[in-house]
Amino acid sequence: MANKELLGTSLHDLMTLEKEARAFGFEWPDANTIIEQAQSECAEIREAIHAQESIERIQEEVGDLLHTAISLCMFLKLDVKQTMAVIVKKFGTRLAMVKQLTEEQGLDSLKGRSYPFMLELWQEAKKRTE
Repeated sequence: MANKELLGTSLHDLMTLEKEARAFGFEWPDANTIIEQAQSECAEIREAIHAQESIERIQEEVGDLLHTAISLCMFLKLDVKQTMAVIVKKFGTRLAMVKQLTEEQGLDSLKGRSYPFMLELWQEAKKRTE
């Protein structure tokens, strides 16, 4: 199965399980609790990386963060696929602008450039695309 199909199937399966959990009464009390959980998942990812845990363990923690984000979408009654489509479009537009700004700087790519330099381009791209 292609990665795109696998991602779609996995997303569908997760959404189905979320709906099943809610129907069973296992649900979040409010959006703030989900946001707090997302922050907790970020801390667990940071700890796993810092402790140089296995890639499988880090993947599990990142997966927990993705699950939490999907849970938040569903709790807020956002269409998950539409939300993903919006962010893909937004990121694509900003990435195209970053590439244009990079070219305007006389550069072919950002490889080897500092993070502050890249962040500066990203902030400029945000300004130009909003």
